[in-house]
Amino acid sequence: MHIVLSHALPDGPNCKALLTRPEFPALPHLQKLFALLARSEVARAQALYLTPLHERMAYAHLHATDGLLPLAAWAAHAAGLDGSAAWGLLTFCHLQAHSDHVAMREPDELALDTRESDALLQAMRAYFLEDGLRLHPHRPGQWLVCGEPLRDLPTASLDRVRGQAVDAWMPQGERARFLRRLQNEMQMLLYTHPVNDSRSARGLTTVNAFWLSGTGSLPPNIPSNPRANLLLAELRDSALRDDAWRWAEAWAALDAAHGAQWLAMARGDAGLCVSLCGTLQAHTYTTQAARTQGWLARARQAWSPTPFSKRLIVS
Repeated sequence: MHIVLSHALPDGPNCKALLTRPEFPALPHLQKLFALLARSEVARAQALYLTPLHERMAYAHLHATDGLLPLAAWAAHAAGLDGSAAWGLLTFCHLQAHSDHVAMREPDELALDTRESDALLQAMRAYFLEDGLRLHPHRPGQWLVCGEPLRDLPTASLDRVRGQAVDAWMPQGERARFLRRLQNEMQMLLYTHPVNDSRSARGLTTVNAFWLSGTGSLPPNIPSNPRANLLLAELRDSALRDDAWRWAEAWAALDAAHGAQWLAMARGDAGLCVSLCGTLQAHTYTTQAARTQGWLARARQAWSPTPFSKRLIVS
């Protein structure tokens, strides 16, 4: 089992500061768990990589290059569709223009229902077909898009832009020209769509854009049964807002919900692997690495274990 925790190594000064204060929760299960693990790997990334580290770690078996992690093709394959075709993941969103940047509101806040999502799909379908792109329902507010223009089109992960400025992550170059045109066309279409008229009348956030991510196709001969990966994003929203107290509460909730199970797995020699991910670094801890440590290191950890919070402080 490989557990990947996104936004575990914080960037914000408030979350970083809380790690050095006694108010950070004790996290009893995680404290005991990491006493049984040792760090086996440190992965690094650059700030402007399109694919964040937590996605790269969780889907390493897809052997993807930056910006071409084929999450849409993986979802299509799971739904019984042809994963070797070129796919993308289309997510409805609301973009808000500020004086010096454009920001995306959290897409989950839209809470689109199936009726609204399907109505928007039907209105947009013909425009996408003109570029050889076919739309497939995936879940309310999010569709799968299939077509050759997506095979080698790098796109930024949705996690790069949710609740954040999007300017640096917009698709660039001649290869993305069709996508920029579609985004402009859909902005005009959505502005007058009845779904948005109804949402506006009810005081709800309207849909005025879409974000394309997870583009590419599945590589040949991917493992039919890859190691079980669990990507958890419970820390994401509070970390992005640098809301230290909410972030600490999310850690406490993780410890309560999963800590005992993970601890039992580690004690049972289940080959547990945990990756603590930030923007620029991901630290991976395993039971195997702990077993290869010398007896002195194991004894020190048993008698004077490293506080879990210190493992989250990186330079």
